[in-house]
Amino acid sequence: MPPDVLLSDGRPRTWTARVRCKDGDHTLDLTHREVVAERLLRTSRKHSFDPDVDVDWDAPQDPDTFYLPPQLVSIYETPLWDGLTHRRRVELSKREMCSIASFGIWSEMLLMQSLVMHAYRHRYDSDHVAYALTEIADECRHSKMFGRMVRTCGLRTHRPRAPEFHFAKVFGAVYDPMPMFAGTLVVEEFTDAFQRLTFPDEDVQPMIRQVTRIHVIEEVRHIKYAREELKRLVAKLPAVRRRMAAYGLAQATRLTSAQVIHPSCYEAVGLDPTLARRVAARSPHRRETLAWAFRKCTAFFDEVGFLDGRARGVWVRAGLLKP
Repeated sequence: MPPDVLLSDGRPRTWTARVRCKDGDHTLDLTHREVVAERLLRTSRKHSFDPDVDVDWDAPQDPDTFYLPPQLVSIYETPLWDGLTHRRRVELSKREMCSIASFGIWSEMLLMQSLVMHAYRHRYDSDHVAYALTEIADECRHSKMFGRMVRTCGLRTHRPRAPEFHFAKVFGAVYDPMPMFAGTLVVEEFTDAFQRLTFPDEDVQPMIRQVTRIHVIEEVRHIKYAREELKRLVAKLPAVRRRMAAYGLAQATRLTSAQVIHPSCYEAVGLDPTLARRVAARSPHRRETLAWAFRKCTAFFDEVGFLDGRARGVWVRAGLLKP
């Protein structure tokens, strides 16, 4: 570890930075990236999983048991939900879980691509790069795990819509660490919230509980890595640059959050997908659920000035943040 990282007594060197926002200055506590990475590497060695071994892929799937807690299903507490039989509700929960997994694979591929570009630009013998490579390995396993989960459910993965799919190819070719780490938090905090309700729920399919438990445990490290790096980036950049990035991220989140549930999920249970998506978008329960799922992410963004300026209004209008 570089000599300037530790104090004379061996404790890590920390410092603060001020971020100027329209609601006043925000103070950020910063730690050297090598200290953060060393801690994450140590945790990774203790708490990593092999999904091929640690998930019982042959566990029987009860046709009456949900794949997702029902309160997380997009049309829960709407007339469309009330009109479905129990079996169709279970089927919809299965398809929505697999749709979220498909979205997760797509977003993790973008993250892995960005992490490779990030590691390429830093010292290859540093712990910071070593952890970036460790996270890439984690995400490779997660993507394989999600794909196998979808197949085990008897379904196929979905790509996002063509505009998002092709835009992401262009975005992935450009290295910009600020939207990269902020976008990582958007996806991982959202899925983490859903999965923290799923894996302890004994009324959910055992295989799904095992998959979500693994993902929650390993994603804690990824969230920490992204948060600490975003704080360091925000501390160095002008307010105008930060607000532009925050606004762009807010708009991207607004668009992609509406695409997490594929229309085929509704078709499979006899619903009109256009109507179902409209009902879900207007559902007070769904908007409350999404705001809840993003609450840790938006609280952190508020702390680092990523809800400063026009960005906050986008989050609120999209139903992803309470006014």
